[in-house]
Amino acid sequence: MNMKQDDIQSKIRVAALTGGVKTPSARFRIRQHIDCLNERGISVQEHIPYFEKSCGLPSPFKAAARIPALFRSRDADLIWLNKELVQGYPTFERLLKRPRVLDADDAIWLSHPLGCLAGKCIVSSMDAVIAGNNYLANYFEKYCSTVHMVPTAIDLKRYQLRNMDTVDDAEKFTIGWTGLACNYNQLDAIADVLKSFLDDHSNAELLLVSNRPWKTSVIAPERIRFVQWSPEIEATALHPMSVGIMPLTDTKWTRGKCSFKMLQYMAAGLPVIVSPVGMNADVLGKGEIGFAAASNDQWRQSLEALYRDCQLQITLGENGRSVIEQFYDAGKIANDLAGIFKSLV
Repeated sequence: MNMKQDDIQSKIRVAALTGGVKTPSARFRIRQHIDCLNERGISVQEHIPYFEKSCGLPSPFKAAARIPALFRSRDADLIWLNKELVQGYPTFERLLKRPRVLDADDAIWLSHPLGCLAGKCIVSSMDAVIAGNNYLANYFEKYCSTVHMVPTAIDLKRYQLRNMDTVDDAEKFTIGWTGLACNYNQLDAIADVLKSFLDDHSNAELLLVSNRPWKTSVIAPERIRFVQWSPEIEATALHPMSVGIMPLTDTKWTRGKCSFKMLQYMAAGLPVIVSPVGMNADVLGKGEIGFAAASNDQWRQSLEALYRDCQLQITLGENGRSVIEQFYDAGKIANDLAGIFKSLV
């Protein structure tokens, strides 16, 4: 056996069962860590279903698409499961080889139609759970004795700091939002505030980076700039923004969100205005990085403060980048994951 083969066999072999190529939680909670984990003695092989987990097929077809991974993962030392196999249903989780670890960045127990049953059934069958925030961890601890809180990480090689020298010279004030179009309902909640601000400031615009445009009758189309999202531009598309916003209604589901939009903005050096819901409030507490907005008046006041003060934009953005480097850097998070996996094998 040569040295390379010996090195491969000495690694802990992890089978990662993810929801699809485009699934955000698969990309940022599992796939982006594979190379770093390999450097730390953890060899991860990802098993991706033929059908995306979020596709519109009936659930039985989605379940059938996960069966091959059950067999292909039998030789692994550990199973790393990216949320439930089929959203809203308990399926083959108890058939997976042990030890098995559930990784979740959403309140999976709230998914329709059988999320409550699925959450209890799946979590109780795990040897450990990796939760994206404290709200999720508190729920999972009811059904699993080993729960680790590991936030979603940012790869700082991809999310580079925007050019701060251009902020003072910016001719436009750009309010930025990024995310899937299915979350435009969160923008709907502050659409009147955004319209009022844009109406009062002719050099302001709303920049949306998403998979499709926002269908709104509140804001004139010429005040909205749409950029088609792709993995290649998702980081650099943030750089023209003056501020990154993350409005959230306060519900059980949104409290389980892991603030990834907010972290993306901060990684690019943007100040943030966010609803202080769930993990958003926790991140805000780590430094002077932006504003909490729990009412329309607070949203308007926060936008005005940043509009009037370019230096404030720069200072808050730099602080945000520092918080990412300290708490959410992908290299540091990979160390935490490696420690968890090694403790289970």
